[in-house]
Amino acid sequence: MPNVSHDTLHGFLPGRPKALNRALDLLDLGIPPGVTTETLPTDASGAPKMFTRSMDSVLRVVRPDGHDPFILLVEAQTRIEAKKETSWPYYVAYLRDRYKLEVVLLVLCVDTATAAWAARPLRTGLGRPTQMTVPHVLGPANVPRVSRVQDASADLDFAAFSLWIHSNDPDIEGILTVMGEALAQDADREARDDLAGLIEDGLGSEHARKIWRNLMETLFTPRRGTIVGDARLAGQEEGREEGRVAGKAEQLLRLMERRGFPMTEETRQRVITCTDMPLLDLWFDRAIDATTLDEIFARPSATDRVPAQSPKSEATAP
Repeated sequence: MPNVSHDTLHGFLPGRPKALNRALDLLDLGIPPGVTTETLPTDASGAPKMFTRSMDSVLRVVRPDGHDPFILLVEAQTRIEAKKETSWPYYVAYLRDRYKLEVVLLVLCVDTATAAWAARPLRTGLGRPTQMTVPHVLGPANVPRVSRVQDASADLDFAAFSLWIHSNDPDIEGILTVMGEALAQDADREARDDLAGLIEDGLGSEHARKIWRNLMETLFTPRRGTIVGDARLAGQEEGREEGRVAGKAEQLLRLMERRGFPMTEETRQRVITCTDMPLLDLWFDRAIDATTLDEIFARPSATDRVPAQSPKSEATAP
């Protein structure tokens, strides 16, 4: 089932020409560096569309000399799926017929077992095969692991790609640390923030994502003024504010219980669903001396040290 990490894995190379050239070089196809690409539609449903058939990423690849363009079908595979043994040959035949160009099927795998399965020739026919599809596979066995900061810094895009391929490595923390230190040295802070966000998206395990988030908080603070940076900073600030609000609500409930106020479910919900920190502070201050719930939850007056509530604030009308 496609997810964020799956989509990031197959969608990354098409937009990163240098990393794509290095990946193609690993396939030993004799393609010189400097290729250019054009993204093509991924719908292989045909007509009429009885059901949807969607490929991962499809590129028209042009060599530096402009000769012999070909179609590159990139499929991300994070586990063994028997249905791909029939869909991959279909995709190749569909693309060959539609574009009248040679088709290269590249399968990206994050574990050796899936890579070994994906590399098997797919045959159909009786006796001599009528059709045979042999995928090219990039996985942990043939994608070099980037283990030095200087190597990662030299090509951050390929280092990110390598990181995802090796994301199930027992030393994933070491791999992520190398990548984080390389990113921290990058002078282009906007590109760095964007790549940091993509790396997190491409990690399939929550364990690895947690390690990466901790590294990012330790090594650098996302820069304001970028989409990723602003989103992360906003998320961090929002998370801290939510924590403060929840803590104050818990303190208020404990104080009210200790003072013997009737704690109905309605009262509890009124407190824990309030997101207005100044209002919670006011309620807390009132609860110290109040003798009734009405005194605690009365509307703020002009003498109360609390700003007027916004329309989104928790309703306090009795």
